[in-house]
Amino acid sequence: MSGSTSTTRIPLLERDQVTPEVANVYNALQKAWGVVPNMFKTLAHTPALALATAGYLKALLSDGALAGWYKELIATRMSVLNGSEYAVSAHALSARQKGASEEQIVAVKSDFEQGPFTQTEKLGLRCAEKIHRAIWMTLHSLR
Repeated sequence: MSGSTSTTRIPLLERDQVTPEVANVYNALQKAWGVVPNMFKTLAHTPALALATAGYLKALLSDGALAGWYKELIATRMSVLNGSEYAVSAHALSARQKGASEEQIVAVKSDFEQGPFTQTEKLGLRCAEKIHRAIWMTLHSLR
Protein backbone atom coordinates (compact mmCIF):
# COMPACT_ATOMS: atom_id res chain seq x y z
CA MET A 1 0.00 0.00 0.00
CA SER A 2 2.91 2.32 0.46
CA GLY A 3 5.87 2.82 -1.78
CA SER A 4 5.72 1.29 -5.19
CA THR A 5 8.22 -0.90 -6.95
CA SER A 6 6.25 -0.76 -10.19
CA THR A 7 5.73 2.24 -12.43
CA THR A 8 2.56 4.21 -11.79
CA ARG A 9 0.73 6.45 -14.24
CA ILE A 10 0.49 9.22 -11.68
CA PRO A 11 3.52 9.78 -9.47
CA LEU A 12 3.00 8.97 -5.81
CA LEU A 13 3.80 11.97 -3.65
CA GLU A 14 5.76 11.41 -0.47
CA ARG A 15 5.33 13.46 2.69
CA ASP A 16 8.07 15.94 1.80
CA GLN A 17 6.35 16.72 -1.52
CA VAL A 18 2.90 17.70 -0.23
CA THR A 19 1.28 20.73 1.38
CA PRO A 20 1.36 21.00 5.18
CA GLU A 21 -2.38 20.18 5.33
CA VAL A 22 -1.93 16.99 3.30
CA ALA A 23 1.16 16.14 5.39
CA ASN A 24 -1.15 16.22 8.43
CA VAL A 25 -3.41 13.68 6.67
CA TYR A 26 -0.36 11.52 5.93
CA ASN A 27 0.62 11.68 9.62
CA ALA A 28 -2.87 10.65 10.73
CA LEU A 29 -2.97 7.78 8.22
CA GLN A 30 0.50 6.61 9.24
CA LYS A 31 -0.52 6.68 12.89
CA ALA A 32 -3.85 4.90 12.32
CA TRP A 33 -2.83 2.33 9.70
CA GLY A 34 0.94 2.20 9.89
CA VAL A 35 1.08 3.23 6.23
CA VAL A 36 -0.06 5.99 3.89
CA PRO A 37 -2.18 4.29 1.21
CA ASN A 38 -1.10 4.95 -2.37
CA MET A 39 -4.58 6.30 -3.07
CA PHE A 40 -3.77 9.30 -0.86
CA LYS A 41 -0.31 9.67 -2.39
CA THR A 42 -2.08 10.03 -5.73
CA LEU A 43 -4.86 12.32 -4.51
CA ALA A 44 -2.22 14.59 -2.94
CA HIS A 45 -1.67 16.13 -6.39
CA THR A 46 -4.97 17.92 -5.71
CA PRO A 47 -4.80 18.84 -2.01
CA ALA A 48 -8.47 19.82 -1.72
CA LEU A 49 -9.46 16.40 -3.05
CA ALA A 50 -7.08 14.57 -0.69
CA LEU A 51 -8.42 16.52 2.30
CA ALA A 52 -12.07 16.03 1.32
CA THR A 53 -11.57 12.30 0.70
CA ALA A 54 -9.82 11.84 4.03
CA GLY A 55 -12.68 13.57 5.84
CA TYR A 56 -15.33 11.64 3.95
CA LEU A 57 -13.70 8.25 4.52
CA LYS A 58 -13.09 8.95 8.19
CA ALA A 59 -16.78 9.71 8.69
CA LEU A 60 -17.88 6.82 6.48
CA LEU A 61 -15.70 4.11 8.03
CA SER A 62 -15.65 5.17 11.69
CA ASP A 63 -17.93 3.81 14.37
CA GLY A 64 -21.48 5.07 14.04
CA ALA A 65 -24.76 3.23 13.52
CA LEU A 66 -22.50 0.33 12.47
CA ALA A 67 -19.16 -0.57 14.04
CA GLY A 68 -16.11 0.55 12.08
CA TRP A 69 -14.74 -3.02 11.90
CA TYR A 70 -18.01 -4.18 10.30
CA LYS A 71 -17.98 -1.34 7.76
CA GLU A 72 -14.42 -2.33 6.85
CA LEU A 73 -15.50 -5.96 6.42
CA ILE A 74 -18.24 -4.83 4.04
CA ALA A 75 -15.67 -2.77 2.15
CA THR A 76 -13.39 -5.82 2.05
CA ARG A 77 -16.22 -7.92 0.60
CA MET A 78 -17.01 -5.29 -2.04
CA SER A 79 -13.32 -5.16 -2.94
CA VAL A 80 -13.33 -8.95 -3.40
CA LEU A 81 -16.33 -8.66 -5.71
CA ASN A 82 -14.61 -5.85 -7.64
CA GLY A 83 -11.46 -7.95 -8.00
CA SER A 84 -9.22 -5.32 -6.37
CA GLU A 85 -6.45 -7.05 -4.45
CA TYR A 86 -5.09 -3.68 -3.36
CA ALA A 87 -8.43 -2.61 -1.82
CA VAL A 88 -8.97 -6.07 -0.27
CA SER A 89 -5.60 -5.77 1.45
CA ALA A 90 -6.20 -2.19 2.61
CA HIS A 91 -9.70 -2.79 3.99
CA ALA A 92 -8.77 -6.11 5.60
CA LEU A 93 -5.89 -4.39 7.40
CA SER A 94 -8.20 -1.63 8.61
CA ALA A 95 -10.86 -4.16 9.68
CA ARG A 96 -8.23 -6.03 11.70
CA GLN A 97 -7.02 -2.82 13.32
CA LYS A 98 -10.60 -1.90 14.26
CA GLY A 99 -11.28 -5.26 15.92
CA ALA A 100 -12.40 -7.77 13.28
CA SER A 101 -11.13 -11.29 13.87
CA GLU A 102 -8.97 -13.21 11.41
CA GLU A 103 -11.86 -15.67 10.97
CA GLN A 104 -14.19 -12.83 9.97
CA ILE A 105 -11.67 -11.41 7.51
CA VAL A 106 -11.10 -14.82 5.92
CA ALA A 107 -14.86 -15.37 5.71
CA VAL A 108 -15.63 -12.11 3.87
CA LYS A 109 -12.94 -13.01 1.35
CA SER A 110 -14.73 -16.28 0.53
CA ASP A 111 -18.01 -17.63 1.96
CA PHE A 112 -19.19 -15.25 4.65
CA GLU A 113 -22.38 -17.33 5.12
CA GLN A 114 -20.22 -19.94 6.87
CA GLY A 115 -18.29 -17.33 8.83
CA PRO A 116 -18.49 -16.26 12.47
CA PHE A 117 -21.22 -13.67 11.99
CA THR A 118 -24.60 -13.07 13.56
CA GLN A 119 -27.62 -13.43 11.32
CA THR A 120 -27.94 -9.64 11.28
CA GLU A 121 -24.32 -9.23 10.17
CA LYS A 122 -24.84 -11.82 7.42
CA LEU A 123 -27.96 -9.98 6.30
CA GLY A 124 -25.95 -6.76 5.99
CA LEU A 125 -23.32 -8.52 3.89
CA ARG A 126 -26.05 -10.04 1.69
CA CYS A 127 -27.62 -6.60 1.17
CA ALA A 128 -24.26 -5.12 0.23
CA GLU A 129 -23.75 -7.90 -2.34
CA LYS A 130 -27.21 -7.31 -3.82
CA ILE A 131 -26.50 -3.60 -4.18
CA HIS A 132 -23.15 -4.41 -5.80
CA ARG A 133 -24.79 -6.82 -8.27
CA ALA A 134 -27.56 -4.34 -9.12
CA ILE A 135 -25.02 -1.61 -9.88
CA TRP A 136 -22.88 -4.02 -11.91
CA MET A 137 -25.91 -5.17 -13.94
CA THR A 138 -27.00 -1.59 -14.56
CA LEU A 139 -23.56 -0.47 -15.69
CA HIS A 140 -23.13 -3.46 -18.00
CA SER A 141 -26.57 -2.98 -19.52
CA LEU A 142 -25.47 0.50 -20.65
CA ARG A 143 -22.70 -0.86 -22.85
